[in-house]
Amino acid sequence: MHELTLSPQEIQEITGYMRYTQQQRQLRCHGIPFTTDGRNRPIVLRRNILPGITELPKVDEYVATEPNFNAIYGQTKKRSERYSSSTTGIEK
Repeated sequence: MHELTLSPQEIQEITGYMRYTQQQRQLRCHGIPFTTDGRNRPIVLRRNILPGITELPKVDEYVATEPNFNAIYGQTKKRSERYSSSTTGIEK
């Protein structure tokens, strides 16, 4: 029955999680494409898994999948004059 896709037991074994949302998070963090069925179970094609893989390394849930652009470009320290004068009540 599961010739083209991984069985639910195989997905559980690879991700190390029983809950579908946790399985999806692990698959997303490792860049493994999947889709979901009507019961929110992840469906993974066999061709998307490397041969011989038995378990994915755990990824911390607090690791951001998106870059922190504020850390890259830095926060601006100077406020614009438009806001600085209007908040202090001083007119120029």
